[in-house]
Amino acid sequence: MAVEILDPPPGWGRDDLSAFVETARRNTFATFVQARQVWALLGRIDAALRRAIEGMHNARAWFEGFFLLRAHAAYLGAARLSTSGQLPEAYMILRGCLENALYGLFTHENPGLGEVWLRRHDDAASRQRVRDEFKIGRMMDLLEARDPGTGRAARDLYERTIDFGAHPNELALTSVLRLTWGEGAVRFDLNYLSDNSTPALALCLKTNAQVGVCALGTFRLVVPERFDLLGLSDELTRLNAGL
Repeated sequence: MAVEILDPPPGWGRDDLSAFVETARRNTFATFVQARQVWALLGRIDAALRRAIEGMHNARAWFEGFFLLRAHAAYLGAARLSTSGQLPEAYMILRGCLENALYGLFTHENPGLGEVWLRRHDDAASRQRVRDEFKIGRMMDLLEARDPGTGRAARDLYERTIDFGAHPNELALTSVLRLTWGEGAVRFDLNYLSDNSTPALALCLKTNAQVGVCALGTFRLVVPERFDLLGLSDELTRLNAGL
């Protein structure tokens, strides 16, 4: 389906909010032009996630498919942020992508927990049970037991997302902070939008790709036969080789 690119509406860019969004959009254009290999890789991962979603049609693991959809949506949201230079914010969304993948596998391996998850808001006891059952450590342990390589990658990526923005940690600040020394004063500037020349942006784009591949590897454990039939298992091998 062709996408029509519309001209900005009247008044766009004249207020601070729309001016910021426009700058972010133009940064995305710059990433598209200046980092074509990375953009192409992100696109391949997006295509693989879309094929995985299509492959869930009539699958017995239909409930887990909801988490695949949410993981894909988070991947796209992170790509929009990372390619525009909103780096700490992208890491927040990338953490969500990983968590949705983990929830998908965890509910697949523990079928009764699907209903527990759905009943979270029934009452205080139901909310507490979800908190008790869906612990990130338990889900990571399960993934690593099923696939040690993907499990190790998920742990490392999860910690990276927390370090660089999913929590208000030191690297989330200092990775986008610029200091300028002047006469008798120090100026601190925080980059809301990092440009393509910064190592921080390169790391975020790479993390975006790695998280997408990790999510795919996690969902392969849910429907391995579908991944094999669709050629996604081989595509995963190729994608991992480039990361």
